[in-house]
Parts: sequence; structure tokens; C-alpha cells
Amino acid sequence: MAERMSDNMTDQVVRARLRDTTINSSNDTKNGVVEDEAVLPRGRRRYPELLLGLLLVVGGALGGVLVFQRSSDRVVVVGAARELTRGTVLTRSDVIAVEVGALPVGAVTSASDASTLLGKRLLVDIPAGIPIAPNVVTDQQLLGASEALIPLALTHSAVPSGLTRGDLARVVISFPNQGVDAPAPEVLADTVEVFDIDISDDFGDVARVTVRANSDIAIDIARADRVQLIKVAGR
Repeated sequence: MAERMSDNMTDQVVRARLRDTTINSSNDTKNGVVEDEAVLPRGRRRYPELLLGLLLVVGGALGGVLVFQRSSDRVVVVGAARELTRGTVLTRSDVIAVEVGALPVGAVTSASDASTLLGKRLLVDIPAGIPIAPNVVTDQQLLGASEALIPLALTHSAVPSGLTRGDLARVVISFPNQGVDAPAPEVLADTVEVFDIDISDDFGDVARVTVRANSDIAIDIARADRVQLIKVAGR
């Protein structure tokens, strides 16, 4: 009798454990399904975000490549073949082709325009290999030891028609305000070169002319009551 009761109790315990195990497994399965169902929609909602992020990364990379390509553009310009000093008259042996990055217009001279620099004089020192800009050369000669740039304020009638930079002229001085005893008008012996001229109406009836001449002429011009220019044939 005692053995039968013991067997019954053992059977009940085993059955209870099996029932608990079945219930737990069922609950775990249900919970797993619920969790999967809760997780799957979230995964689906992330796909457009991931795709958009990927497109942004690829687009940024392509943009960086384009910027690099633009920044790496190179142009060939005129540079100094060696160290050139101020006053050098440029010849073919003084210039070389130099490859540089893109620079603003006017900062360099294109290799195709190299001939425009030949025969011109440097206004500054240029180290070897440095590009030569158009504004550092001039076709004007440097001032000599006895030369000067003399500014003149003349009436428009005292300036020959068509007078321009680089022209040669003679200077006529007169003293009309000194009465009958005034010296006769005098044509100065030395020829002057027109360095700069402005005959616009910005200064009224005054034309501004700067001449390059022997510095002694400045004394004669300063003592005159009136100054007039006469254009002469070029050299």
C-alpha cells in the first residue's frame, strides 16, 4: 500500500513537471513570436533610412572627387628662367614655361602670350621659376642719372591734338604777363617724352601731362608763365 502511494506521488510530480515544462515552452514560443513580430516592423522601417544614408555618403564622395579635380587644374604660364633683377630687358633666354595652379586673370602671363613680355623692362626683381605678371614690366626706359618725371598742368589748347603716351615733344615757355619787356617765347632745346597724359574733362580745362626729360628743364618750366607742347617726330 505504501509503495502504491509512493508511485502515485512520483507520477503526479513527473506529470506536474512535464505540464510546467510544456506551459513554459508554449509561453516562450508565444513570447518569441510576439517579440519577432515587434522587431520585424522596426527592421523594415530602417531600410529607407539606411538607403538614404548610403546615397548621402556616395554623393559626398563624388563631390569631393569633383572638387579635387577642379583644384588640381594646371595652367602653363611664363616664368623667370633664372633670377632676374629690376631693369632687365626680357629676351627669350630670360623666360621659361612654368606650370601652376589656376590663378586670377592678370596675375600671370599665359605661355601663349609670352611674346608680349619680350623687349619689356622689369620693374621689380623676379626669383628663378616665379611667374611674371603683366604689371611688373614696362616698355618705358628707366630714368637716367640726370632725368626726371616732370608733371605739367596745361590748358587743352597748349596740348597738341592726338598727343599720347610715348610721343616726343618740345616744350615752349613764354612770359606774357611781364609786359613789353618780357622775354620772347623760347623753345627748349631738349626733347621730352610723354610719360603719361590725361586730357579728360575731369579737371575742367586743365590737361595733366607728365613728361620724362632732363631734370634741368624743370627749372625752365618753373620760371615760365605759360608752357606749351609741340609734338615732334619719333625716334
